[in-house]
Amino acid sequence: MSSFTESIESVAAALEANSKKFEELDSVAGDGDLGITAGNIAKGLRAGAVGVTGDLKADLMLLGREIAKNAPSTFGTLFATGFIRASAVVADVDPLTNVQLGVAAAFDGIATRGKASLGERTLLDALHPASEALQSANDLKSGLNAAATAARAGVIATASMAPKHGRAGWIGERAQGNEDAGATVIAVVFEALQSYVRNHLEARLIFSVKS
Repeated sequence: MSSFTESIESVAAALEANSKKFEELDSVAGDGDLGITAGNIAKGLRAGAVGVTGDLKADLMLLGREIAKNAPSTFGTLFATGFIRASAVVADVDPLTNVQLGVAAAFDGIATRGKASLGERTLLDALHPASEALQSANDLKSGLNAAATAARAGVIATASMAPKHGRAGWIGERAQGNEDAGATVIAVVFEALQSYVRNHLEARLIFSVKS
């Protein structure tokens, strides 16, 4: 199993392990099915991981398509969009640069497709600070450390935001005081990658075009 495949498995496992938390948070301001969606995203990640070839562009596109197939909900579609957009920008550069490019492209793609902006209590409020933290990093390990910390801080900040999208938008201020479920998913993803890279020396190569 390649480092890339192992890193994808670490994300899938983290999503499954936190599915109950996602469900609880989503029940406050959503329809309570984000735990199920996270599990379906994990299935998509594992289905895509089976077919990875080491071509990062193709692998990210495959993962995006499998996520879309296995998790055909609004959140699943947005999550898949992130991978598909990232696949279009990664290049024959160092792993950190690819992560910087890919996460930034994922943010832009999700924001466009979801018609959402920062401060509206969505996954973007964790993804954007993570992307910003990556831009100032000097290596992959420190970059993912900073991104995971920033994403979690973004999650905490959503508790004071008034939602504008989905069922949470109908509830309005009643959703405040609780962290956003979608943003929490993003933090869990970055924390899983942070942990994987910290514990695997060879993982510095996982985001190379040929891994």
